[in-house]
Amino acid sequence: MRQGRQRAAIRSAGPGDAEILAQVHIRTWQQAFADLLAAEVVQAHAANAAEQWARRLADPGHAAYWVAERAGQVVGFSWAEAAGPGQVRPLELIGLYVLEEHYGTGVADDLLVCAVGEAPCFLWVARDNARARSFYARHDFVTDGQVRRAQEFGGLPLVRMVR
Repeated sequence: MRQGRQRAAIRSAGPGDAEILAQVHIRTWQQAFADLLAAEVVQAHAANAAEQWARRLADPGHAAYWVAERAGQVVGFSWAEAAGPGQVRPLELIGLYVLEEHYGTGVADDLLVCAVGEAPCFLWVARDNARARSFYARHDFVTDGQVRRAQEFGGLPLVRMVR
């Protein structure tokens, strides 16, 4: 049963969130990319997820990390980083993931607003993830023709979206 439109609590992530974010990250990949990523790719990332999240949250640098909670449970997260000189936009949305049972509840919308607001930004999304591409299009992102293959994700084709 899907959750209603009751708003999730969104807060800034901290070092104590590393373990749960690693778990939610891998679970959302298993849900969203079941047909797009080989199981061994997900397993390889799962092996290092907690360590990577601990490192990210210990020294966020130019990144902002957000956590969505409902009834005390983490149901999603997002993060964005300053893109640096020479990029198509000054801000990059690096990730936005929500557990499947919370799709359509507004959690992703709230996480997007916290991560990037209305700022001009860009992101890379799986070319064949129609649900994600549609979500970003509803938030005024458009594909700009740039495509790359993410070797770290088994050569998954990604398209760039900008606004």
